[in-house]
Amino acid sequence: MNSLSDRQNLVLGFIPPGHKQAIRKAALARLSGLTERDVREIIYDLIVHRGVPIGSSTEPDSGGYFIIQGEDDLEVATRHLIPRAQAIYRRARALEKIAERRFNRQLSLLPEDA
Repeated sequence: MNSLSDRQNLVLGFIPPGHKQAIRKAALARLSGLTERDVREIIYDLIVHRGVPIGSSTEPDSGGYFIIQGEDDLEVATRHLIPRAQAIYRRARALEKIAERRFNRQLSLLPEDA
């Protein structure tokens, strides 16, 4: 992963392997000296644009970011994504309806096949 920036390498270096050792965003920010927003954006870029297998968990006591090592990590990393996507979909649909009712405006926040 030679093409990563210094900041990306810094954040990636603090992300542990496996969901049982997950590290929270606040801890990553503190260790790296970056803001939580910067950490979140760097992790997004590492996953989406660089293909780094970083998972996250929203478990209250053990949640955080981790490097996906196997099937169990992958399951932990993906189990919360569908409910989150569904909640975002409901929110977007509600805003479309509000725009139509209150402002007589047609919004198209979601693709037709979503």
